[in-house]
Amino acid sequence: MYNVWHIGRSTSHLLFILVLLTGYVGGVKGAPKAKPVVAVKSAKIGEGVSQYAVKHLNLSTLLDEMEASIQKNRKFNLVSRKTEVLQELKEEQEFASSQFAAGNAAQSGQFKNANYLILPTVQDFKFYRSSNPVPNLENKYVRIDSGMIEVNAQILDTTTGSIKTTFYMKSSFSTEKQVVNSKGGVPSSVYFTKMAKKVASQMTDQLVDAVFPMKVLNVQGKQVFINRGQDGGIKEGETLRVFRPGIALIDPDTGENLGSAETEIGQIKISRVNPKFTIAVITKEDDEIGKGDIVRK
Repeated sequence: MYNVWHIGRSTSHLLFILVLLTGYVGGVKGAPKAKPVVAVKSAKIGEGVSQYAVKHLNLSTLLDEMEASIQKNRKFNLVSRKTEVLQELKEEQEFASSQFAAGNAAQSGQFKNANYLILPTVQDFKFYRSSNPVPNLENKYVRIDSGMIEVNAQILDTTTGSIKTTFYMKSSFSTEKQVVNSKGGVPSSVYFTKMAKKVASQMTDQLVDAVFPMKVLNVQGKQVFINRGQDGGIKEGETLRVFRPGIALIDPDTGENLGSAETEIGQIKISRVNPKFTIAVITKEDDEIGKGDIVRK
């Protein structure tokens, strides 16, 4: 009797251990995928930017806003390529390897490499103030501040060395007319920062679309759930198109996968944007929309 009880107890104990092990292994299998690593280089200045405008083009602010936008998105890990940051990291490594520290800093040669390198170029930039005399009023001027920036950004896949895609971003501003007592001067740097934020946001939205295409998570009746949230650059009321992916398109000369043939099968309208996913309503459906279908603007 004792042996039977002992065997049964041992068997239960073994099953409990197996459950724990199975749960542990399942947890590993269900672990989230590593986020792609992205680095942004400081923008180059294109030939379309005048020497006058260059004086007001703050490339440091532009880079700061681009990096901040990528970090805010949370779909990528960002590594800095700023010279001053790399220098500080190098100094920390040297300190960590000295006799004064425990050596917890990343070892030399162990900085994380980027999967995607963003290479922006400012193609056009204007930042000026116009002041016109007010008729019949001495020392009175009508002032308008204006500006615009156009940026192209190549996305380099560092694993293949090829250009994955090229983005185009643009932002502009123009103030209301103001009557002032003097002429001359330039617009406030606040306006440049606002333009940089908009350009950076456009860049991040396009980067997400290129690396993580919007897809249908599930469909319930007329409701469609999409794998985009509040950081996905979509808004309530916006209409999107839905495509069914087809066969892979392979370049016969290079063997490169160029994507897949797509067929438009319907349209959806955004009804609610949640932090991590979005709900839309089907407004047009030529073929049944289902899980895995691609959603585009």
